[in-house]
Amino acid sequence: MTVRRLTGVVGVAAGLALLLSSCGDGKSSGGSGDAGSKSEVIGIAADPLEYINPLNDNGTAGIGVSMAIFAPLVTTDPETGKLQNVMADSVTPDQNSQTWTIKLKPGNTFQNGQALTAKDYVDSWNLTAEGSNGWKNNGFFSKVEGYDAMNPPAPDGATPKPTSVKALSGLKQVDNLTFTVKLKVPFSQFGLTLQYYGLAPLPEEVRKNPDAYKRKPIGNGPYKLAADWNAGDDLKLTKWDGYKGPTIPQADQITYRFIPNADTAYNEFLAGNLDFVDVPSTKVKSFKTDAPDQWVTSVSSGANYLVIPAWDARFKNPKLRYAISAAIDRKAFADLVGLSEPAKGLIAPDIAGYRDDACKYCDFDAAKAKQLLQEAGGFSGVLNINYNTTSATGQIYAEAIGNMLRQNLGVQVKYTGKQGSEITELADTRKLDGLRFSGWGHDYPSIEDYLTPMFKSNGDANFAGYANPALDALLAKGDAEPDPDKAIAVYQQAEDIALEDLPLIPLYTKSNAYLHSAKIAPRVSKYVGVSALWATFK
Repeated sequence: MTVRRLTGVVGVAAGLALLLSSCGDGKSSGGSGDAGSKSEVIGIAADPLEYINPLNDNGTAGIGVSMAIFAPLVTTDPETGKLQNVMADSVTPDQNSQTWTIKLKPGNTFQNGQALTAKDYVDSWNLTAEGSNGWKNNGFFSKVEGYDAMNPPAPDGATPKPTSVKALSGLKQVDNLTFTVKLKVPFSQFGLTLQYYGLAPLPEEVRKNPDAYKRKPIGNGPYKLAADWNAGDDLKLTKWDGYKGPTIPQADQITYRFIPNADTAYNEFLAGNLDFVDVPSTKVKSFKTDAPDQWVTSVSSGANYLVIPAWDARFKNPKLRYAISAAIDRKAFADLVGLSEPAKGLIAPDIAGYRDDACKYCDFDAAKAKQLLQEAGGFSGVLNINYNTTSATGQIYAEAIGNMLRQNLGVQVKYTGKQGSEITELADTRKLDGLRFSGWGHDYPSIEDYLTPMFKSNGDANFAGYANPALDALLAKGDAEPDPDKAIAVYQQAEDIALEDLPLIPLYTKSNAYLHSAKIAPRVSKYVGVSALWATFK
């Protein structure tokens, strides 16, 4: 996959979405297509999707599937790392980077034959920006003029009430292929954000009744639905000849299979039933001998954290949060996870602006941790650690962290296992008790995409429910800075505030490993990672 959000992942497994594929050789029950055709089965180690709508999904599994069905405006070129137009013909900012003009390439259509126009983007984005709809990528539009009128204040964790305003005042259609986006303030990174699949357009018939199409998506990407799909079933796709993107994937048919257990998928590969599989954390020490000459590794553009709930008054004292952080032996934990390194900050190491000494509370020091806990007045009650039961390593990692906190702080610890989706729902409604794990991978390669979603007061992936006006102000200042290097320096100041408040405790960064058969060669890029979707067939 390319860059990914990990918001749906709870349980350090990092539960990065699992991508696996198999050629249509009859070995896989999910295979499809005629003999000799190039077909893949791409499985995802996550709970089955309930629907497909990239505008209402910021989790790894849903966005991963959307990469096949939908096409973005722009993308990162896997060869050069530079922005490349896909549906967009041009993306042009004004002098202040506040009003952006987006012109579409002519001749593109949706998979139902409807011409792709500027109106489709304008109307789709307005649907998402309307707070009462409760769509998950609503926060993306918070920078657009008119957003506040569509998103009146609501109790923490609640969906805003409907308003009479149904359109962003900053979003205007100029002609059939051109529209403009006026932001509240200048934002020099906006052009990069347009590669996010959560901005995909929906055709008119879907916009009129999104619920009716949640299991029969109509996209504008390289693959379309090949058969009826019910939640929990394999998702069968076939190549769509109408796609005119800059690069055409080789597979003729793709089947997405949802496999709750990553170890099961790994064993399916070893049994010869799959051609590509993500190596789970439980196998990072054995995959090279399990499948000699059939593996690749790639540094993950992501980071993993322990989330402190800002809504729980027991964690209000910052010294308590520092104590928890200092009590964690990150080197030992990274060794347990495998293919991992201790985190030094909130940003992935391959992002411009990363500093390997950003976090001053991330060094393991048991004595200091106990002192900080004492200065904080101790901890009241039993410390609960939530973990994802669908992750093979969720409980193992939770207990590893819990043992460190018990031994180094002397606190009582308990563990609660739930499905990842349930943990996320409880956290979103501020009803989750205790700590949980989270991970994040950027949607576009910018330090800003690690800060705004997770740490801005209304960030759409603000796991902790955290808010600090000083950090918000620095993000706004960085957004308005047209010089990239100067902007990074301002964003680093915002990161410093987040590290001082520590609503998310950095844990580790991870490399990913994959197994592949001799039939395919997955695309490997230092800019966008490893992809089975764009594999080359031999």
